[in-house]
Amino acid sequence: MQDVPIGHHERRGPSKWTIEAALLLVQFGMGLGFLSPAPLFPLIIDEYDVSRAAASLLVGGTSLGVALALVPASILPARIGTRWAVTLGGVLLASMLLTPLANSFAMLLVLRILFSLGAAVLLSALPAVVVRWFEPRELALVNGLGIVAQTLGVATSMSVAASIAAVVGWHLTLTLFAAVVGSATVVWVVMSSGAANDAGGAAALSMRDIRDVAGDRLTVLIGLGFAGALGANISFASWLPTYYQEQFAFSLERAGQTASVLTIFGMIGSLLGSVLPMRFPRRKPFLLLAGLLMPVAGVGCFLGTSNAVLLPSLALFGVATSIFIPVMMTIPMEASRIGPARAGVAVSVILGAGNFSGFVVPLLVGTARDVSGTFVFGLAIAGCLALALAVSALVIPETGPVLARPAQQSA
Repeated sequence: MQDVPIGHHERRGPSKWTIEAALLLVQFGMGLGFLSPAPLFPLIIDEYDVSRAAASLLVGGTSLGVALALVPASILPARIGTRWAVTLGGVLLASMLLTPLANSFAMLLVLRILFSLGAAVLLSALPAVVVRWFEPRELALVNGLGIVAQTLGVATSMSVAASIAAVVGWHLTLTLFAAVVGSATVVWVVMSSGAANDAGGAAALSMRDIRDVAGDRLTVLIGLGFAGALGANISFASWLPTYYQEQFAFSLERAGQTASVLTIFGMIGSLLGSVLPMRFPRRKPFLLLAGLLMPVAGVGCFLGTSNAVLLPSLALFGVATSIFIPVMMTIPMEASRIGPARAGVAVSVILGAGNFSGFVVPLLVGTARDVSGTFVFGLAIAGCLALALAVSALVIPETGPVLARPAQQSA
């Protein structure tokens, strides 16, 4: 199959930065909802009388839904067009608007599954939008801005969810977050209305292409590394607020605000991961550094007994969890044997592996807490899994624009 030209954007209709602004709003809304139940776990556990392991499904189950749906969803942009794929993703993300109707834990879990399907559709469409509209030198920047928007959403929900819930209750809190992504989807529909329809390219992406990309050594290695890193990240973000409340007797509000330091500095990491690659043309060092820093900083996140240790550890962990992601998403777009046209499939497989880990690892951490009475053992294991990212960085080929050409040919 032939690759579509990378960076080919519309000559008519909205500008590429108008498209990017609308996408960033939707991605912020997705981030706002992704971990929003985590700081509210104690309230949800009390209302439904479920175990911590069961409660973790509200976040881990979302990751599993994303993992299972990402690769099938990667076909949608070619079939219905990127504009309508993003729109469909936004509508599904807004399903949490029905939270007040969830009179049982099972119903709430169903809404979270719908949310996860929306996240999968949106994430699978983003690479196609980026490749279609932006130049090669802009890829890391645009990917990084998207991660910043998602991380800003996560940080916002972690910081304010408990405070809002104290006033209006946790049901309405989740509903308000869903209203944000619903409104962002409306903005996307309006702002992208002048873009040409790019559907009808499904024939260019065969099942053989999907199998080849999914089984490619580069895709598999990056996927395994990302699985370790994201499993650690989601586990810490999910359970640290509850851990701080139990271990340090923090109030629910203070626990959420303390844990939000992780996601706030995740935005800084995303910005660094967006800007630095434009100056430093290598990709592997970003993955290697992040994979080594996460386990070290993670220890301080749950064993630090003073703010002098706790806050710097959370900040460093947050930077490490995000600085490599813009680069990681750019690598398949640059790899010669994957190519821009199939980059969306590769990114979907990588994100799917990470999100599957994001389901399993937080569940194991919650189960370990129920069995042992402490989060320490589970969080320690989760932090060590990030070393897989460092290992993958050592064995994948370099794809940076200056240094990668020989490596690409020999990959």
